[in-house]
Amino acid sequence: MTQPSYSDTSPTSIESFGRRLVGSTVRKTKGLKEIPSEYSSESEGAHTKGTFGKLVESFYYGIDPGNQPCSPDFKDAGVELKTHSLTRGRSGFSAKERLSLGDIQYNEIVSETFETSCFMRKNRLLMLISRRHTENDLLVDAKIELANLIDFNRLPKSDQQIIKEDWNLIAHKVRNGQAHLLSGSDTRYLEAATKGRDGSVRVPQPHSEEPARRRAFAFKAGYLTSLVRRYLNPDAQHTEIDQQEVISDPTEIGDRGFEKAVIERFHPFLNLTIDEIEDRLTVSPNREAKGYRATLVRLIMGVSARKVAEFERAGIELKTILIHENGLSREHMSFPTFRYMGDRSILTEDWDAIDSDEEDEDGTGDNRAIPLIKRTLEDRRFLFAVFEKDSGRERLTKVVFWSMPVVDIERHVRPVWKQAQDCIRSGNLAELPGARFNHVCHVRTHGRGRGLDTLPTPHNGQQTRRSFWLDKHYIQAQIATTQ
Repeated sequence: MTQPSYSDTSPTSIESFGRRLVGSTVRKTKGLKEIPSEYSSESEGAHTKGTFGKLVESFYYGIDPGNQPCSPDFKDAGVELKTHSLTRGRSGFSAKERLSLGDIQYNEIVSETFETSCFMRKNRLLMLISRRHTENDLLVDAKIELANLIDFNRLPKSDQQIIKEDWNLIAHKVRNGQAHLLSGSDTRYLEAATKGRDGSVRVPQPHSEEPARRRAFAFKAGYLTSLVRRYLNPDAQHTEIDQQEVISDPTEIGDRGFEKAVIERFHPFLNLTIDEIEDRLTVSPNREAKGYRATLVRLIMGVSARKVAEFERAGIELKTILIHENGLSREHMSFPTFRYMGDRSILTEDWDAIDSDEEDEDGTGDNRAIPLIKRTLEDRRFLFAVFEKDSGRERLTKVVFWSMPVVDIERHVRPVWKQAQDCIRSGNLAELPGARFNHVCHVRTHGRGRGLDTLPTPHNGQQTRRSFWLDKHYIQAQIATTQ
């Protein structure tokens, strides 16, 4: 058999060589080097983080570039090689995790611009190899679903603008001595993800004596999913069938940014009643429907689909809040239920674990799980649309983007999570932190207590599902002080 080859100075040659893998596996597709026997028995799992990337990089492409901070793997071609895995659901393939794009160099980013940054020098051209994830299967036998060269300059203009805005937001915080306050929820598509083997480790940052976590640039899983689906179905429409973009004209973002462009859509509708909003929009959605207010908010944004495409990619959740005539909301804000025991339960969680991507060789390499509530609050951003009752009529009074401050997550959510974990482990459910625990976060039931609404516990038999909640007074106070 002829020895395969490619030019490591040509992006198109690198891409063509990668596409030989599509529909096949690294075992079946001959690369430049033989795969050592010790790699042939490695299977999917936390203990093999970085192994698939090694298979593709060292044995298929036959390169050993090391991990140079600002240099792509194929230096002469300007191409960075990236591997990741996909899961398949009813909506098609989705990225299993975020895609790490190199460490954030705190001391360097403060003097960089986006166009000349280390990030762009390394990631302007990405050779993306996507495999199908099958639990416990051998990595050499993982089916390759996609091999595509992603050129930043050929992404949709709105994507380019949002990624640039995200980079600038991260750089701005570091320049202001706030690297310790970085969070995945700060940004839309490109995030500052935690990095390393231990989340309790801190490193120095410029312009502040407060140490910060190590972080890396990463594409969020939602955005990576949109990219993968776009390349898997190049003839399909840009967005999913049940999604619609709120920004169809990239010039609308301009210098003001994505969020300000969205908020400006609401300015003509603030302080109008829902009747007046419907008249102005010439729509009449079903007011008895559970999601009526959310539907009305999407229509104001110009979105008639069930989902906002940019929100799905960025992990932004739309929440509507009704303030009654006594000035209070009736509902606390709930999050997904947690398991009491077993795999992926609250008992297997570690607050200082790192939620690194599976191709990150610098990841934890063990089965510690970052708490679900912590990951949700650090990654999720919300668009709150506030309606207030006035003489029996509802008015739209405020619309704001919000994410929970890092200091509040550490100060108020962490102790609630820790006490909940301790109580479940000991069987002392009576001491689970309730609404009076700290008036910010608490644990309460999330179900009716029958049938499928119960889960097994270590010491207390079947118990109604529970979840973490944010206090309604806390949410109202946050909205009131958010511009």
